[in-house]
Amino acid sequence: MASARLKIGVAGCGDVAQHTYLPGLARLHQQGRLELAAVADPVPGRAAALAQRHGVPRAHTEVDELLAAGVDVLVNLTPMQVHAQVTLRAIGAGVHVYTEKPIATRIEDADAIIDAAARAGVTVAAAPAVLVHPDIQQAQRWLDAGVIGKVCFARARASNPGPDRIPDFLTDPTWFHAAGAGPLYDLGVYPLHVLTGALGPVRRVTAFSGVALPHRVVGQGPARGKPIAVEVDDNTHLLLDFGEATFAYVDATYCVLSSKGPRVEFYGALGAMNLASTAAEPSVEIFRADMASGLRGWVTPEPVYRGRVNPPRRPPDPPAYSLVSGVEHLVDHLERGAPLLLTAEHARHVLEITLAVQRSAREGRAVELRTTFARLRA
Repeated sequence: MASARLKIGVAGCGDVAQHTYLPGLARLHQQGRLELAAVADPVPGRAAALAQRHGVPRAHTEVDELLAAGVDVLVNLTPMQVHAQVTLRAIGAGVHVYTEKPIATRIEDADAIIDAAARAGVTVAAAPAVLVHPDIQQAQRWLDAGVIGKVCFARARASNPGPDRIPDFLTDPTWFHAAGAGPLYDLGVYPLHVLTGALGPVRRVTAFSGVALPHRVVGQGPARGKPIAVEVDDNTHLLLDFGEATFAYVDATYCVLSSKGPRVEFYGALGAMNLASTAAEPSVEIFRADMASGLRGWVTPEPVYRGRVNPPRRPPDPPAYSLVSGVEHLVDHLERGAPLLLTAEHARHVLEITLAVQRSAREGRAVELRTTFARLRA
């Protein structure tokens, strides 16, 4: 007899739920990976409309109603300013949580989440899901194996035009520019998770930050034409110190309309590694130089042996990756005991980095960090 599927409840039915999470979770429901059981949103009618669209049996306007409905896992897609509050309510109800980033906006709240989850015997996993991406995992394995030698520094891009200037944004983006939000929380956490996942905890942070574009106008969607008075820094640049003279630079802004720069590059004693920024590029490229022969150049790793005598078979499609991959990863952990890569401790460390960035920019000095986490591999 097949075991019962984990019941998933979604709190928050805004833009990311509408265009990514609910379609993705509905697909996993159809595949038998989980049961999409309930949705909740305080906006009247929003949860009900999405429940009807995706075949979800229950819709609520209150998170507590959803938690009382017998779900096993809460997917927390509420605005980032209330992530911690909603996660703690779910823990109190004995429900596992997958929370969108950031895990909280105060380090004390992240500490409380980790402590409460341990006492309740539930698991909290935290976005972003980048560390479960197969390309990121392969890059980590090569870095761990010393393919480019000791990493001396890295640089990463975490900027976009801002949700007010993204054409496919479906809801009012004003709150992204309100206090407690902004590009550091919205975008910066992605490369921060990749860099810390590869290089380990950060020891100290130095940063510059400010409001470059204080007056914006929504360019697309239902709020088109709405003026926005920007309340939070939209232009942040940070330098990370990992110890042993290993550094990394990250930009996290709403000031980049487009870029041809690398998404992430690592520079080591024996070479360099580039992670693709577009689908047209090889996912990972490695530069190596042989000083004795003078041979130097970029290597594009091939996934399979090319020199076949017989015609090659088409390789199977790689697993589809999206933001929903993090939820599926948590389900694998809960059902099969797979190592949990998206830990609350890692998310707390990245949160501390973001808070240290703000403090460094405000006080004009390097800020030491106190938290740490265990680096895990798939």
